[in-house]
Amino acid sequence: MRSNRLFAASGAALLTIVVGGCGSPEVPAQPAWADVAPIVRGNCVGCHGWTASDRPPDAAGVHPPNTGGGLRLDFYDVTTAVCGDAGLAMDPSVPLAGSAGISPEIASDLVVQPGADVPRMPPAPYPALESWELQTIQRWASDPVKGLPAPGNRPPTIATNQLPSTANRQLAFTAILDDPDGDSVIGVIEVEGLAYLMNRPGAFAVAFDASAWPPGPVYPVAVLCDGWTSTTIELGPVVVQH
Repeated sequence: MRSNRLFAASGAALLTIVVGGCGSPEVPAQPAWADVAPIVRGNCVGCHGWTASDRPPDAAGVHPPNTGGGLRLDFYDVTTAVCGDAGLAMDPSVPLAGSAGISPEIASDLVVQPGADVPRMPPAPYPALESWELQTIQRWASDPVKGLPAPGNRPPTIATNQLPSTANRQLAFTAILDDPDGDSVIGVIEVEGLAYLMNRPGAFAVAFDASAWPPGPVYPVAVLCDGWTSTTIELGPVVVQH
């Protein structure tokens, strides 16, 4: 079921449109990534999300159908300037929406090409994009800018379960990544020079070998990124006791 509300931003403006009856959202004159991201999230990231890194193109360079084909569309970019150390969680071999040359490929895959009966994307049996969705992506693809996040964009969050106050030979706990705005999120948990990478939202069984750590407190921190900003969250301290 499609959402009946589209939050779109171009520059610093917020466009809130309620879809009712036969009405369709207005297509922004100059869409930015904040306009495109909700469309992609609703139609594409089931295949072109974090699992895309597990499904590279075949030996001939052809993307297998219904797999995501090694292209992630849940982020425009994850540069160090944007995401800090959280960017370490992303497979650098997997192109993102803001990668050079990707936007024309996205746009061409959404329209019927010569000799074909239907667009290549979304693949059957998924329905084609609605007209306003297609036009928004096509306009963005002609000038693919990231722009600003939607006003009120909130940072991603992390919750921990069974994070101990003391550790002996191992520090283990569960971490749950989420984003209050529905954006994708990546992150890294760092402690004593070690890093645990998290390339998606959801739960992770985090474990560090603490056997070589000296007795005393350690201070694990999580660096998270939703593609717009990074946030650092202190998770400790944890006292190492051998």
